[in-house]
Amino acid sequence: MAVIPTAKAVYLCEEVDVEGGMTNLYSLFNVISPSEYPYTLNSFTCFAQLVGGLGEVPFHIDVRRASDGQLVHNTYVRTIHFPDRVTQMQLVMHIEGCVFEVPGIYLVELYCDNTWVADVAVRLREGTK
Repeated sequence: MAVIPTAKAVYLCEEVDVEGGMTNLYSLFNVISPSEYPYTLNSFTCFAQLVGGLGEVPFHIDVRRASDGQLVHNTYVRTIHFPDRVTQMQLVMHIEGCVFEVPGIYLVELYCDNTWVADVAVRLREGTK
């Protein structure tokens, strides 16, 4: 049986890479200013630091409109392995083709074993036409 981890941090960015043993996050964001709606964000990355998990833990990400809880996007389920309860793990999930129908605040929610672990908000501003 897997033990669900705790999130120490969750970030949204354009890209994550590992170079020389160091993890680099590029173009962190929490606001998007589309010119019109609906707006499709072709690709972004959710990065999380997790601790306290144990074993094989399935995870996925949902994107919801905060105003009414409407699910606008979800990812497939993947698995992360925690060798013990003290090892901090880094989770990277690429999200593609997320469609935002209207401006507002959206929550990018991390679930481990179908249990909410953490979320990060992103604000989509009014169209800038």
